[in-house]
Parts: sequence; structure tokens; C-alpha cells
Amino acid sequence: MRITEYKKTQAVPMDKEKASELVKKMRKEHEKMVKGKFEFLDANGGWIDFTYRFFPGDPIQTIHLVHGEIVDIPMGLVKHLNNTVKKVRKLDMVNLDTTKRGVPASYNIESRLRFTPMDFY
Repeated sequence: MRITEYKKTQAVPMDKEKASELVKKMRKEHEKMVKGKFEFLDANGGWIDFTYRFFPGDPIQTIHLVHGEIVDIPMGLVKHLNNTVKKVRKLDMVNLDTTKRGVPASYNIESRLRFTPMDFY
């Protein structure tokens, strides 16, 4: 038997000046425009629509991207697109043992979307 205890740590409040400096720094990094090619790996030739708000207080933006399109988008959105993944299950039919609970499976992580900066073309 194992007993694990987790304690919630108290967040140390940050000075408002220091916090606003960090937000300004994050905004500056996020708003840097990057030109590149968008690829929708799940649906080649397709498009994707989504809404996103990058920082609190910002307006909600609707973003429409088409596969193969060359666009200028902010670096924060590039990071978001390149971190969009899906899990694809693989069933292990060779070692199928019905006495155990469920079907043995593992999964691969695959990227759904890709944004490649034009510097690499």
C-alpha cells in the first residue's frame, strides 16, 4: 500500500509593476510577426477555423487558415499551432489476452498542424 500526500503551495503574490513588465515582455515576444507556410496534416487541402484570445483583456479573434497558404502570423500563434497534437491508438492484437481487463493498446503522438517559417525554404 502506498499513501501519497500532496500539499497545495501558496502562490507568492508578485508586485504589480514586475507582473506588468513580464506581461509586456511576453506580448512583445508574442506579437513578433513570422512569415511562413501553414500545413493542415489531418486534412491536406482543407482549412481550420478557431477562436483564440492570447491575453486577458484582448478581444477574441477568429482565425481561418487554409492548407498550403503562406501567411504572416504572430509568434505566439506559431507556437500554439506547432504544439497541436493528437494521440493515435495502436491495438496490440498479437498478445491479445481476454482474461485481462480491456484490450492492450499503446499510442503514438502525431502532429495535426504545422507552421514552417519561410527561413527554412
